[in-house]
Amino acid sequence: MPERGGIAADESDSSTMSTPEHAVSRHVAKGLRRCAFRATEMLRSMSPTQLHGTVCRLLQSQARAIDAIDIQLFRARLDNAGTGRVGLRYHSGWAATDADLATLKHFQFQLLSAEVQKCLRADQIAEVRAGSTSGGRLITGLMKQLDCSSYILCPLHVDGRLRGILGVACREVHNYPEHDEFFELLKLNGSILLNNVLRIRQERKRSRKLRQWKRIADQACDFAFCVDDRFVICNTTTFGADEATPKLLGLRLTDVVVRSFHRELKEQIQTAVKSGDVRTFDFKMSLDHCEPRWFLARIEPMGTACACWATLYLTDNHSDKVLQEEVRDLTEQLVKASRLSLLGQMSTEFSHQLNQPLQAILNYCNLVQRRFQKGTANADNCRDALASIEKSVIHSADIIQGIRNFVKFKSLSTEPVLVDELLQQATMMVIPTTRGRDADLIPAPESPNLTVVVDKAQTTHVLVNLIINALEACCECGIDRPRIELLVRAVPEHGRVTVSVRDNGPGLPADDTDIVFRKFYSGRKDGLGMGLAISREVCESQGGSLDAQNNTPEKGCTFHLIAPIHGVAGIETAELEIIDDTTIPAD
Repeated sequence: MPERGGIAADESDSSTMSTPEHAVSRHVAKGLRRCAFRATEMLRSMSPTQLHGTVCRLLQSQARAIDAIDIQLFRARLDNAGTGRVGLRYHSGWAATDADLATLKHFQFQLLSAEVQKCLRADQIAEVRAGSTSGGRLITGLMKQLDCSSYILCPLHVDGRLRGILGVACREVHNYPEHDEFFELLKLNGSILLNNVLRIRQERKRSRKLRQWKRIADQACDFAFCVDDRFVICNTTTFGADEATPKLLGLRLTDVVVRSFHRELKEQIQTAVKSGDVRTFDFKMSLDHCEPRWFLARIEPMGTACACWATLYLTDNHSDKVLQEEVRDLTEQLVKASRLSLLGQMSTEFSHQLNQPLQAILNYCNLVQRRFQKGTANADNCRDALASIEKSVIHSADIIQGIRNFVKFKSLSTEPVLVDELLQQATMMVIPTTRGRDADLIPAPESPNLTVVVDKAQTTHVLVNLIINALEACCECGIDRPRIELLVRAVPEHGRVTVSVRDNGPGLPADDTDIVFRKFYSGRKDGLGMGLAISREVCESQGGSLDAQNNTPEKGCTFHLIAPIHGVAGIETAELEIIDDTTIPAD
C-alpha cells in the first residue's frame, strides 16, 4: 500500500498533515469492507445502461460508511509527461448536484497544485485541510463550496499509470497513521469502481462495434470471400447479392482488384492477420468484365494456422464513392471560383501595381532616347538607366508571380517572415480599394524584428481577404465612414503572434459567431461562402488559427489571425483556465 503523500501546508496551518497514532474504528473498516464486497458483486454483471446510477449509489454507500459530505470519482487522461485532463464522472450527489459541479467536468491536471500532482503521480494519497492553500485554487474552491474540513485525493493507478482519482470531502479531519487501514480500504473501493467502469465502458464499445458489423451477417453486405496466404480466393459466401454473387473461387486478388490497390490491400490483410484486429478498406474491383466498382471490405483475420488467412465481407458502395468524388470536385471548383472572385475584386489594385513599374520602364526608355538625340548619352548614364529598368522588370515579375500563386492551388511552404512585411504587402494591395470606398485603413504600429513562420503568399492573401470582407460588410450595411484597424499582439511565452482586423460594421451573428467559417455560408447575396473557410484552413495548416468575435460595446467585429513565432519551440501554447473561488457555484 503506497504511503499517504505529505502535502506541505501553510505555516498558519501547521497541523494540516499531522498523523497522530490511532486506528480507524471497527465500524468504519467494516463499512468500507462491506462497500467493496457489494461493489464487486453489483458490477460483475452490470449492463452499460445501469452503470451510472449504480456507481453513484455505491459512492453514496461509501460516503455513509465514513460519514463523508461527498465522494467523487474522476477519470484522468495523462500523457507520458504527466500532463493532461481530468474529468468528474460520478459523485454521491448529496452535497452538490451535477450543475453545481459543472466546472469539474473537464479541467487541466495542472490546475492541481504541484505538490498534489506529485503525490498522485507517485501513487500516494494526498490530503488537504480547511484553511490550507496547498491543494491549489481548484481544490480550495471545491472545499469552500462543500464546506468540508478536509479533502482526500486517492490516486487510482491502472497498469502503472494514473487513470482516476477518488475525491473524499470529509466532515471531520481523519488523523490516521500513514499506513492505516482506512486509506487502504478507501483505495480498494476506488480501484474496484474504476476498474469496473473501464471494463464496462470497453465492453460497451466492443458491443457497439459488433452490432455495427452484425449487419454484415444479417445480409447487410453483398458477398464475402476467403483468401489464403498466397492471396488466392479459396471460398465464397452469398449474402445480399444472392445469385448475383460473382464466381471468384480459385482466382487471385490481383485478378479482380484494380492494379492501383494491389499492394495496399495485401498490406491490410497481412496487418489484420498478424495483429488479430479487424481492418476496413475501400478499393475497386472489376467483376464479370464490367467497369470497376468501389467496395467497402471488412477484413476479418482467421489466423496463420488456418488454411484461409482472412475473410473479406464486401459491400458495394460505388454510388456513395462516386457522389463523394463529385462533391469533392464541386468543392474544388467553388474554392477556385472563390479565389477568382476575390481576384476580380482586386483587379484594379493589381493593374495599379503593374502600372507603376511599367511607367517607370517607359520613362527610363524615353530618357535614354532623348539623351541619344541630344548627344549627351554616355556609358555611365546609360548603365544607370538600364539598372533602373532591370529593377522595375523584377518588380513586375514579383507582382505577376504573386497573382499566379494566389489563383492557383499550391501546397503551403512556411518560412520565417517579418510581421511588418506581411502587413505592408497586404495593406499595399488593398489601399486603392479602401480609398475608392472612402474608408479609413489604420495600419498597425511597427513591430521590428517580430518574425512568424508562415506561408508568405497565402497568409498575405488571408489578410487581404479579411480586410476586403470587413470593407464590404461596412459598405453593405450603410456605414458612412468605414473604419478598419490592424492590430498586432505578441505573446512570446506562448509562442504566438495575433494579428487582428477590427471593423465598425454590422458584426457577426450573435447566436453563432463561428458560422462565418463554415463552407458555403455567406452574408452576401452573391457570395460563395468559401473565403473564410479557406482562410481558416490555411492558418490551421501552418500551426496557427483564425477566429472572430463581436466588439463590445462598440459596433463591428474583430478577426484574429494567430501564427507561431519564429525561433520559439517547446512552449505551451494553450493557456490553462484559471479557476478561482468565484467561478465555483456556491452550495
